[in-house]
Amino acid sequence: MSYKRYTKEFKQKVLRDAEQEQNVSVVARRYAVSRQLIYEWQQHQRDGTLHDTELQREAQLQREVEELQLKVGKLTMENDFLKKVLECLETRFPQPVTTTGPSSSTSRKVSKKGNSR
Repeated sequence: MSYKRYTKEFKQKVLRDAEQEQNVSVVARRYAVSRQLIYEWQQHQRDGTLHDTELQREAQLQREVEELQLKVGKLTMENDFLKKVLECLETRFPQPVTTTGPSSSTSRKVSKKGNSR
């Protein structure tokens, strides 16, 4: 089931008419909106939260973007660090080069975990 969303301009217009008319039923029929919904909008208007949903959603999305940017930065730093460590280890402990067979290309020996040398 999908819900109909109303713009804040429409809500303000309905609430203005409800204040002037003093009869919510008439206004509800005029705009094809339920009375309960108008009462809820009036309550939200009194609380000051009638239009905060869009601002709250935007603020939430902005926080999520900032969190993801921090995570990307952290992962980039970790990746760079690991690349430098690998490079350092490769220069300190070079892998022996074998030239067996007719192929003149070089290959590395890869040891499996658990095997001791």
